[in-house]
Amino acid sequence: MDHAVARSRSTGRDRLMCGLAGLIRHDGQAPAQVERVLAMRERQRHRGPDGRGLWHDQHAVLAHDRLALLDAEHGAQPMCSADHRYVLVYNGEIYNYAELRHELSARWSFRTNTDTEVVLAAYAVWGEACLRRFNGMFAFLVWDTHRQRAFAARDRLGVKPFVYLQQGAEFLFASEAKGLLPAMQAPRANIDAVLEYLVAPFFSGVAQPMFDGMAYLPPGHLLRVDRDGLQLSHWAPEIAENPATRADDLAHALRERLSAAVQRSLIADTPVGLFFSGGLDSTLIGGLARAAGATPPCFTIRFEDHDRYDYARSLIVASDDQPFAEQAANELGLPREDVAPTRSALAQDLLQLATQNDALPAWEQELAQHYLARAASTRLKAVLVGDAADETHYGYHFLLDPHATRDPTHILQRLTADPYLRPGVLEQPLQHYGEVYRQLAIAAGHDWHTPSSRLRATQWLVRHRWLQRLLHNGDIHGMAHGLEARVPFSDTEVLDLAATIPAELALRDGVEKAILREAARGALPEAVRLRRKSALPKDQGNGEALRQHTRDILSTDADRIAGLLDVPRLQRRCADPSPLNEQERAVMFRACSLAHWSRVHGVSMP
Repeated sequence: MDHAVARSRSTGRDRLMCGLAGLIRHDGQAPAQVERVLAMRERQRHRGPDGRGLWHDQHAVLAHDRLALLDAEHGAQPMCSADHRYVLVYNGEIYNYAELRHELSARWSFRTNTDTEVVLAAYAVWGEACLRRFNGMFAFLVWDTHRQRAFAARDRLGVKPFVYLQQGAEFLFASEAKGLLPAMQAPRANIDAVLEYLVAPFFSGVAQPMFDGMAYLPPGHLLRVDRDGLQLSHWAPEIAENPATRADDLAHALRERLSAAVQRSLIADTPVGLFFSGGLDSTLIGGLARAAGATPPCFTIRFEDHDRYDYARSLIVASDDQPFAEQAANELGLPREDVAPTRSALAQDLLQLATQNDALPAWEQELAQHYLARAASTRLKAVLVGDAADETHYGYHFLLDPHATRDPTHILQRLTADPYLRPGVLEQPLQHYGEVYRQLAIAAGHDWHTPSSRLRATQWLVRHRWLQRLLHNGDIHGMAHGLEARVPFSDTEVLDLAATIPAELALRDGVEKAILREAARGALPEAVRLRRKSALPKDQGNGEALRQHTRDILSTDADRIAGLLDVPRLQRRCADPSPLNEQERAVMFRACSLAHWSRVHGVSMP
């Protein structure tokens, strides 16, 4: 077998994170493409400092950057099987790797203590059936040198990313869309994806990348690449509601499974922290971690002028997190610190946000994720987050509103209202995307005929589109700072149970996440257990700074967005000194983000 391996070791001074990149072609010319793949890896170098690896043969080039949380000395990638048949590049965490390792040890001689080798062994021994054995978050590709076939897969919720590009006979892949840009001569915007971003940002950037020609491997899917082309299929199980289950039994089982999930998420050779809002989800994780004997350092965002904001008028945010977080951390005995950014560097922060999030920043709250990750990364490699709790346990209050769930358009009207599109670009944009999402739910087996069916259809959209966007943001902003976001609510055992909870029980007595709240009883302060949903906050004092930044962008880069947005109208609103409402701020945030994204990545716009 003609192959080559090259690896370098980190000095320990840089802080990057796990990323994979590579190329498959069956004409025997792969070695000539090594420099292209190295350039792809370089665009993702923020994803891993603990080792850099490269492997190639005549038909494949695989590259990897690694953040080591287990067995840092021996887990270098790409990782080859002892017989050199299989070569793996992998990003993620398999939480049940120890149990799988024990089971596989009768048929595999392990050389490391990493979950990477468990993934390699599991595929070699069980083939594609290995996917249903994994409990964790993952994206990986295995190259079979004997069959000259690539196999790739992504976890059930899509916590870890995988993007690919088919160019003629070439198949290229990376962890981030920007990792594929060196393989493209002149990147163009995917107009459908960008329009969805402008009209329905909460649902955007996950079904298709913002760059034309690229594709995401969907959550819970696998693909095969060989001489016959590419095959894509769904692997994750679909679990139905169980209407016969009692609420008390569900709450008890959920408490046990989530406790085990938190303990699994804490496994690492380095300390693991916690993003801590003082809300139900993150505080429950903190309480369960504390009960397991861990004291993860906690981080809470707090912006300037938080005490001047009327939270009752907010579209999403319900309250200031800090007082709840302080009380909860004190009662649980968890170390906690406030992350208090200043708005003086807003323009630079917006530029950085658009640079690192190649699916385009969807809302201002992403700044909070950016600030939290930046602060935590100064001394940690991983944090626990409460993501996926709301989306898998009926956590949004609008699910209780029959008007909101009657049609997806009604949800878009609450969140976007007026996207400021250029006249003629898309007639009735909210109705257009409302119908797109309605048809997606119908194709998945849901209907909109009764209040009950509409509720379940809306929840399906929340889980399969909204949640994917949240998980993408958590990964991309954490990894930009060399920080892994671990998601206990994405644990396989927790997901399996959550899928069986009937909507009527999850929203019992008009309270969202009713079963999860009951499961949390006694694990955290009662005031927090009963606290209503409160999204990640944003800096409410940023309004005027955002207006000024938009004015500056329109004076230099208006041509980049004028094909899609109504620039004259934006200019008039910037010149109008009256206070901006929430929707207008959101439009300006997205206009600035789109202009930055286009310029930084050299994207051709309409």
